[in-house]
Amino acid sequence: MKYKVRKSMRILAGLILFAAASLFSSSLHAQELRGKITGRVMDPNGAAVAGATVKVTDVARSTTTTFTTNADGLFDALYLLPGTYQVVVEASGFKKSLQDKVQVEINQTRHLDISLDVGTPQETVTVTAEAAQLNVSDANLGQTIDRKRVDELPSIHGDPYTLMGLSPGVTYTGSSRLDRPFEPTHIAGFAMNGVRGIRSDLLIDGAPSTATANANEVIASYVPPTDITQEFKVQTTTYDAQFGNTEGGVTSIAIKSGTNQLHGTAYYWIEPGGWAANDFFGNSRGQARPFTFSNRPGFSVSGPVIIPKLYNGKNKTFFLFSYEGIRDSRPRFDANNVWVPTAALASGDFSAYVSKVKIYDPLTGTFNATTGAITNRTPFTNNIIPANRIGPVAKAVLPFFGSPKGGPAAGFLVNGNIFDSTLAEKTRKYDNFTIKIDHNFTEKDRFFWRYSWYNRDSSYNNYTGTDYIGDRFGFISKQTGLDEVHTFNANTVLNVRYGYNRFIRLSDAPEGQAGFDLTTLGFPASYNSMIPTALRRFPRFDFSCSSSCTGTPLGNGHTNENRPVDSHFVTAVLNRIQGKHSLKFGGEMRIYREDDNFRSNNQTGQFGFDNTYTRIGSASAADVEGLGAFAAFLLGYPTTTQLVRAADYSEYSKTYGFFANDDIRLSKKLTLGLGLRWEFETPLVERQNKSVSGFDFTYTQPLEAAAKANYAALSDTILKTTLGLTDINAKGGLLFASKDTGRGLYNTPKNGFLPRASFAYQWNDKTVFRGGFGLYQGFLGERRGDVIQSGYSQTTTVPLTTGPNGGPLPVLLSTAFSNTTIVEPTGNSLGRQTALGQNISFFNQNPKVSKQARWSFGIQRELRGGWVLDAEYVGNHGYDIEITQNINALPLKYLTTDNSRTTAMQTNNSNLGGSVKSPFCTNPSGSVCVSGALYPNAGGTITRRQLLLPFPEFGTINGTNNDGKSWYNSGQFTLGKRFSKGYDLQFAYTRSKWIEAVEYLNAADPLPNRAIAAQDAPNRFSMSGFYEFPFGKGKQFLSHASRWADAIIGGWQIEGTYTFQSGFPLRFANDAFYLGGKISIPKNQETLTRWFNTDAFVSVLGATPTCAAFPTGSTNCASPADHLRTLPFYFADVRMQTVNNADLGLRKDIHVNERMKVQLRMEFINAFNHPLLSTLSGGGANVSPSSSAFGTVSASNQQNYARRAQLSAKFIF
Repeated sequence: MKYKVRKSMRILAGLILFAAASLFSSSLHAQELRGKITGRVMDPNGAAVAGATVKVTDVARSTTTTFTTNADGLFDALYLLPGTYQVVVEASGFKKSLQDKVQVEINQTRHLDISLDVGTPQETVTVTAEAAQLNVSDANLGQTIDRKRVDELPSIHGDPYTLMGLSPGVTYTGSSRLDRPFEPTHIAGFAMNGVRGIRSDLLIDGAPSTATANANEVIASYVPPTDITQEFKVQTTTYDAQFGNTEGGVTSIAIKSGTNQLHGTAYYWIEPGGWAANDFFGNSRGQARPFTFSNRPGFSVSGPVIIPKLYNGKNKTFFLFSYEGIRDSRPRFDANNVWVPTAALASGDFSAYVSKVKIYDPLTGTFNATTGAITNRTPFTNNIIPANRIGPVAKAVLPFFGSPKGGPAAGFLVNGNIFDSTLAEKTRKYDNFTIKIDHNFTEKDRFFWRYSWYNRDSSYNNYTGTDYIGDRFGFISKQTGLDEVHTFNANTVLNVRYGYNRFIRLSDAPEGQAGFDLTTLGFPASYNSMIPTALRRFPRFDFSCSSSCTGTPLGNGHTNENRPVDSHFVTAVLNRIQGKHSLKFGGEMRIYREDDNFRSNNQTGQFGFDNTYTRIGSASAADVEGLGAFAAFLLGYPTTTQLVRAADYSEYSKTYGFFANDDIRLSKKLTLGLGLRWEFETPLVERQNKSVSGFDFTYTQPLEAAAKANYAALSDTILKTTLGLTDINAKGGLLFASKDTGRGLYNTPKNGFLPRASFAYQWNDKTVFRGGFGLYQGFLGERRGDVIQSGYSQTTTVPLTTGPNGGPLPVLLSTAFSNTTIVEPTGNSLGRQTALGQNISFFNQNPKVSKQARWSFGIQRELRGGWVLDAEYVGNHGYDIEITQNINALPLKYLTTDNSRTTAMQTNNSNLGGSVKSPFCTNPSGSVCVSGALYPNAGGTITRRQLLLPFPEFGTINGTNNDGKSWYNSGQFTLGKRFSKGYDLQFAYTRSKWIEAVEYLNAADPLPNRAIAAQDAPNRFSMSGFYEFPFGKGKQFLSHASRWADAIIGGWQIEGTYTFQSGFPLRFANDAFYLGGKISIPKNQETLTRWFNTDAFVSVLGATPTCAAFPTGSTNCASPADHLRTLPFYFADVRMQTVNNADLGLRKDIHVNERMKVQLRMEFINAFNHPLLSTLSGGGANVSPSSSAFGTVSASNQQNYARRAQLSAKFIF
């Protein structure tokens, strides 16, 4: 056996070399959707029968492929579409063997050992094959979601990916509210075996079906309707070297293919709004159930391609065509926290709210030239702004924002007065098409082509019914694939495949705004003309509170984006049977490209309002529901103004992979899998070189000499003596693509060798032991993240003017940008002096590729009654994980370590936060300083904290390193029974612990903090099943009922899924003074008003010592900014709410005849109406010790939907 293993390794090494030489000529492949039948033909004594003829026939298509067993009696029937097969074996001196109804699932190796009886070929022994219960061929982990489950289990909006959660080892990390098939970032958001969500690969018909959204996220570029999904497989771990280009799992979907019979469906789903339950917060606010509806029509047709009198494609050419559409509307609950003005407010009358907020005249008050503060403004008489003070722009803009739809929400003055969910969101159009052609040229050549397309066009947040509020948002997905299988001989098969994805994100203002004429709103013509017509939209008005409040006036911000993501791939796999070795080798090449022509109505102009100019003075004051901000809008005094010139980019990268894999059937009981994969990804490239590449740590800024001299002349005892800063420097600067480095934005390593090994040992007919180890790696190119474009965008603002009291005052809206010169981007022209005084980021020039080492060991056991138990231990260790670190952080020696606010701590905080004359000013006694947000004061001051940074001429400098690690251990259990005796049940349970070190508690820490992972869910249980009522024809009861009686009592079935998932750890984002003791409280004591033990912290709630102890005020509960944090971000026993969800359905089949039936269905999603108030997407308990809501779950929106109903009628033939 040692010789055979060594021989196998030599074969593997040779195949790797051959694959490396072959990629550029055939660009080989890696992933597979189809299954195979592998087996051994034996005589009655168990000896191998060589030279036997094996014919494998696809029953639905009548296509046959012929094989011959080798000297060891082995055969492999490869690239079989999921379905039912007939296997016929003939050999001289033996009876013919016919194995009937052999089921092959997606990406399944169906093991079929056949024993021949002595006799003549004219005699036939027929055996009806049972569905494979045990996996005796490999150690791969996951779950096959068969056709019955795909078609019949409740799935909201007909999205098959919702059933991924039935597999063990997965954890849902997406938003439960974003569940439609055109919300690609969330629908497939599952973490797998210790790899974070949205990092696993998705395949359709064996080809990648992914696009990118955010850094290190892989999203679903196309989602097929369940109606055309044959089945799919969730592989949380695969030890086959054929699979790669992902550090997580692989989910493969097989689209139906046509058969020799014409089949079709036509269906219509509705989600009646009247059947939906109200959500938790709707009930608590006393609001009526929001209006919702969803209509989903669709059809599919498939069969042989027949052109009368021209072509008969039976047994040869087959087609599938399908359509599905969605038209729906659903509430956007953020409408609860915005409002539009009443008629009184629009006229400037705030008198009804004088007891809550006073409106002051911005043109009054006393200005202190030394401190820059304004005090004692004069309030408007009776809290009414005179009509002649309301600006012309406000008068022109107000009609576009609409009118209230009713009164305010309970407990508010005006907030929530536009709650009208019929206008909240409307999917104008979602249309999904697929066409697929399968063709058999000969028995040796099989081919298929598929094209899929969808278009989603939605409007968002158009709460008032006008065309000037909200967003128009959409996706366009186009996907095609070509696949050819060529059989050279019984032992050698080649598969070649090409695929293309195009996924486009589109967003813009609502229709009718392109080229908007700003002069119609009272803006000057000079402002209108400075913006290109193609970029001009209705300008942006934003409202905010200068201090915390709930509810603001309605704004109209939106983006304007055209962002296509393209991916090409070309692949091939060569399969060869050599003795007991099933060999395959090949590789793949993928090209990723993304263009982003990003725009927003900031490019027309953005005007931000708060109560800065309508409160009594400069000191912050509460702005109840943003009324002061709205008053500033009426008066025409924005706090912020900006006009943006945004960058666009065109980026791309390539990946290459080669592999060799050998499945060795060492004996009837033992199969050994050995594989080796090599992957390489090119660096990201911006086609026009419009990107930052790296950071030059040694570069000396030209201003350093003057800065050193200015600092030497600075007299500040605290800075130079107490803090010990004797000198400063101005080192470092950004590097740019092509100009400073190569076109590639960084260097990528070439050491991506990924070994795989596994075994499957069949102890007896009912028991299999399996185990394996594999190494996997992440990505470095376009999927890792986008280009960095410091210098390629620019914002123009309107400078402040002097008011009548001598204080600063912005230009009126009606004269905005009239005398302003647009500041154009500098690009890379400033070189290393780009972005001085600003926050910057750069690429690590020598990154590593993150690795995941995964292993498993388990047992499968067939139990009585057709039940199968699978118990697995699965471990995963991630290393070289890329993490972000601010390299311009305050050194740790300046951070205080006290666990309560002391005088020494307060003094240190004051010392660091105090300002001195900036040495970076060209004239330290004047006001000419380095540009940027760090030096905004007219006097040219800078904080001492800033001067203590390693690179004080910059703000935050974010770089990356590969110091991240993760550890995952789990027990995974499945118990299942295939459909028989009228029912089917599947259970999956995962018990796991996931630890990560991927974040720094303090930016200057040498290593990231090790803590429970953000996506750790220690318990996850899922269940799915069907039960057919035993009434009607062919059933246990009333089996001889008449046709009409059977139409009533027969054909009923119930089905459902259930999921329980532990809550994710609660993130303590804010540092806090931890007093010791247990932070968690017993689960049965958790309430929305006390989610964890707040007494473990110094907080406003009255813990000892109290917040007011030093010096005064509740804000002293929070740690100062310059405190050494030791409190972890996460605790294993302080978690968000658990997921507890059941989806139930009732189905009725009415048979018209043998080939036609009508199916009626009723489904309830979240059937028991369990609210989910906290997830990774939102909600959670308040963790700010200085907040009076500390420890409470104060989410304003439910994170899942209340119970919904789906009704459908479907015609099937």
